[in-house]
Amino acid sequence: MFQLDIRLLIVTILFFSIIFVDFLRNKKLPLLSNKCFALMLYFTAVNLVFNVLKLYTTVNVDAFIPLVDRMFSQLFYGSMIMIVVFLFWYVEILGNNQKRMKWKKVLRRMLPLAFPMVMILFGDLNYELRNQQLYADGSMVVGFTLSLLFYCGWIFVDTVRYKKTIQKENRLAIQLGVLMLVAGGGIQLFNFGLLFSEVAVTLMILFIYLAFENPKEYIDEETGSFNKRAFHLVLNEKKEAEKPLILVSVVVDDLRRIQTMVGHENTNHILKIIGMMMKDSFQFCPGCDRKRIKKIKHNADFSLYHSRSNVMTFLTEATLDDIKEQLELLARQIKKPIQFSKHTIVIKAHIDVIFTDNYKDQETCDEVYDMMNYMASHNNATAEKIIHLLNEAVISSKIRYSTIENILIDAIEHDGFVMVYQPIYHAKNKQFLSAEALVRLTDTTSVGFISPEEFIPIAEKKGMIMELGEIVFDKVCAFAREEALKDRGIEYIEVNLSGIQCVHPDLPSQLQDIMKKYDITPGFINLEITETAFVESGEMLRENMLKLRQMGCSFSMDDFGTGYSNLSRMAEVVYDLVKLDKSLIWPCFDQENSGKNSKATAILENIIKLLLQLNVKIVAEGVETKEMATYLNNLGVTHLQGYYYSKPISEAAYLDFLAIDQSSYKIVTDDEKTKTSQVNSL
Repeated sequence: MFQLDIRLLIVTILFFSIIFVDFLRNKKLPLLSNKCFALMLYFTAVNLVFNVLKLYTTVNVDAFIPLVDRMFSQLFYGSMIMIVVFLFWYVEILGNNQKRMKWKKVLRRMLPLAFPMVMILFGDLNYELRNQQLYADGSMVVGFTLSLLFYCGWIFVDTVRYKKTIQKENRLAIQLGVLMLVAGGGIQLFNFGLLFSEVAVTLMILFIYLAFENPKEYIDEETGSFNKRAFHLVLNEKKEAEKPLILVSVVVDDLRRIQTMVGHENTNHILKIIGMMMKDSFQFCPGCDRKRIKKIKHNADFSLYHSRSNVMTFLTEATLDDIKEQLELLARQIKKPIQFSKHTIVIKAHIDVIFTDNYKDQETCDEVYDMMNYMASHNNATAEKIIHLLNEAVISSKIRYSTIENILIDAIEHDGFVMVYQPIYHAKNKQFLSAEALVRLTDTTSVGFISPEEFIPIAEKKGMIMELGEIVFDKVCAFAREEALKDRGIEYIEVNLSGIQCVHPDLPSQLQDIMKKYDITPGFINLEITETAFVESGEMLRENMLKLRQMGCSFSMDDFGTGYSNLSRMAEVVYDLVKLDKSLIWPCFDQENSGKNSKATAILENIIKLLLQLNVKIVAEGVETKEMATYLNNLGVTHLQGYYYSKPISEAAYLDFLAIDQSSYKIVTDDEKTKTSQVNSL
């Protein structure tokens, strides 16, 4: 009787089924927009069913009473309108960053829906066959058409209004989908035999699925859990819903060591196992209270997030009391060796527990992210403590950290650093022939004195260390040139390099340019590298050291005794000096035990003996008494540095120090004491 391409409908159903099944089989984020999209899919499936039924009853009109045909048509038009309504709400949710609206606002936006629903329920519907085509008309069709156009227009306006919160590519996907929906509905309205409305709806959903809702966009391929982007989206949605949450994170403190041992792929497998431990601990928890577990399940979706390279996280709305047993179980679990394949790995990990209610007054979740990163970086698992709870002390510490970071940024931009110098006594020459340059922050009005041990790690973590290093080296070279330190008898100045600087490919050229700028000979510069930085760094450090040594710079191993004390590796590179850390020296002069500590003394004396056999000069740090100075010099340590001679002093004070009589620092060696005794006996 009329043109009907049933094949188009079959293809559309199959195509939609692929999208629908793919959506269902993948993990879904617990987002408000995701739930709205799911409802769009369900109504589209319903719409397809009733379109087929409506089509069948219309074609076989003699086999059904008019009421059945009308009911299927009503359900078809009603479900189509609901698809558009949920698309409207989908755009609203995205535009408002997943923020939930108040009921009054929701009702105002739903009022226009009353008109088409009334028309669909009570309006008339007629079919007319013209030129082998079936046309539909009547108030039901008019109500449906006007409502469709109204909401589609509103959606289009919203995509423009929310241009700051919805990306351009995603807005275009929605706009194209809406235009196709309007065009498809219009074609089917005036040409019933061509089933373009379902094709248009399916294509619209495809565009949105690919642009927004493709679950693969939020899955971390390495662990199979949700990725960092998904975590941020969910946390923002939960915050907008004003729900107090607890974030439970397992932080692997020694991830780099594990990667070195088992490789990147196996490390990801370990993170996946940790995620399974978290899920098992909170879903099952052998021996835990059943009612409590049920309550936790009700308040948690158990979606796991790979929120940081070494962190697995999940969210729960349960209280801390509710999850206390589960946290303790999880702590016991991560202490146990992890076995898989041929590997048995003992990890060092801790648990961070953050209460987002502490940040309920914040406009965004940035403070929560920062706190997560801060706790992950600053907490560590110990034998006594694995679980770290967010508290006022941690918040205060984080505030100080952020304040120092801001001070550091300002200091780099506005030259907020000064250099101080600590003289080094050369016992053989009985003179101060060198000094260590140390950097200090000048702006300490807000938090008081800031130690370099505090602000330099921050500079490293925040990517400012190369700028800071350049400022320090420039100031040292400028001071050496302006005050003609060589003419004052200074042989060299020691300048510290951080671990990040050591392996930066631009380091040699940066230092060379500054030395040329101030006409400083490289031999005047001694670069200090910490023992730990040397052992942990790779080939890049050796390349940089070789280039700088070829220029004429010398090197010191700083803080020897605080790190790995890997003498075999140290012997691979020719160091001019090794600086003994005070932690090796002070125990030898333990006043509480009335004299020298025999074990500490044995360790120190053997280390010095071994270093001398390697033909390395030794600098002793932390020298505070004449007794220390004499003892160390007798062991062969000829470079002495510490408060006995001078604390770190300003440039002007350092120049004054060099000008004074230094004979009072003369050390009487054991040989000199013997000679003096022999003369006196004569």
